[in-house]
Amino acid sequence: MGLVPLNIATWGPFVLLNFESDCDFDENEWLGSTADILRAGGVDSPLSYICRREYIINCNWKVFCDNYLDGGYHVPYAHKGLASGLALDSYSTTIFEKVSIQRCHGGSGSRKEEIDRLGSEALYAFVYPNFMINRYGPWLDTNLVLPLGPQKCQVIFDYFLDASQKDNEDFITASLKDSEKVQIEDIFLCESVQKGLESPAYCSGRYAPSVEQAMHHFHSLLYGRLHNC
Repeated sequence: MGLVPLNIATWGPFVLLNFESDCDFDENEWLGSTADILRAGGVDSPLSYICRREYIINCNWKVFCDNYLDGGYHVPYAHKGLASGLALDSYSTTIFEKVSIQRCHGGSGSRKEEIDRLGSEALYAFVYPNFMINRYGPWLDTNLVLPLGPQKCQVIFDYFLDASQKDNEDFITASLKDSEKVQIEDIFLCESVQKGLESPAYCSGRYAPSVEQAMHHFHSLLYGRLHNC
């Protein structure tokens, strides 16, 4: 029917589509120098798709990204359950071309199921402008944030699990329940931040340089893109 062909590539569980170029492309164009780092972190390992969760949040899409990129700053205050399974003093952030990677070792929390879910190390990769890849324990989840207006966005979570656990229904149910709790806590934060941004008293904020490198990186890429439009 005369359909226009599109270039595609695959990397791990992802299918990449390129709408802008007739040239071949691969994961290096998408992920830059982080492709090998993410591969070593188990992002492209064989996994089973489990489910999708979708959230409508009353905040600008960039607010959700900022919350994700604050270097774990809010975790001990807003996510008590999650914090109990992480060694937050090991939190690190590394900046690359269009990707930032946050890492944190698993902790010795009192809830054994939380440690099992998070494993020995959690890896959080933000792929500019609006895609997040999270690898922890036997789990991988992705977050795609889509703007629905200046004060509303949709966030789509897809969950993948190591094949060895795909039939462990109790573990899956408990893990998704823990994840849902974290998302509800983050929604409260993001919607509160949106209200603060709309306050007539708000002018501008400052970066916390020891933890918010990834957030600054995101803002710099976005500024450059908008400035050159």
